[in-house]
Amino acid sequence: MSSNNLGGIIPQQPPIEAQSDAHVLKSRLEWGEPAFTILDVRDRETYNDGHIMGALPYPVDDLVDRASSTIDKSRDIYVYGANEEQTAQAAQSLRSAGFVHVSELKGGLGGWKAIGGPTEGIIESRTPAGADDYNVVDRVKDHLENQPKSGTSIKKDIGEVKNSVSEAASEAKNRVGEAASEAKDRVGEAASQVKENLEKAGDNLKEGIKDSNQNQQ
Repeated sequence: MSSNNLGGIIPQQPPIEAQSDAHVLKSRLEWGEPAFTILDVRDRETYNDGHIMGALPYPVDDLVDRASSTIDKSRDIYVYGANEEQTAQAAQSLRSAGFVHVSELKGGLGGWKAIGGPTEGIIESRTPAGADDYNVVDRVKDHLENQPKSGTSIKKDIGEVKNSVSEAASEAKNRVGEAASEAKDRVGEAASQVKENLEKAGDNLKEGIKDSNQNQQ
């Protein structure tokens, strides 16, 4: 197997098993692990009708010769045929030729399609997308399913904001009322003090005038 390009940041894929189910292969594709090859050993016409997306056509009759000249012996290889017997035969031929990481894809194309794996080909192009082709359909489905939850969450958030605004407005109103009442009291006290001072000044003035008149007499 090849070394990880990110220097160990992403864990390396463990060695492949002699047999793998479609879920294992699909998880590697979704993970973005490129260091493997998928071989379709059925005849070329059947391959053209439909095959696993990315699989290469290596008919079983010239499988070993083609693989030996084009694929590194240490590369991970997933192989599938028309049936389990053909798959096992092809895998054994590759192992005998020196390929050390060969895995038989159990279920073949049928097993792959059963879990919604992406496919391509003449017939496959006329077939509606599987439940998880490219992960797009599932993502849209999840999005739609989560919309009510998101809507409920948004509605709840709006309600909380509304309550907060109402509480803040009520508190502000109370503070304004308290401030106005306090200002009114202070104005009243100041007016009373002014009135009292004016009265005292008037009294003093009267006394002054009275004293002045008496002195003049």
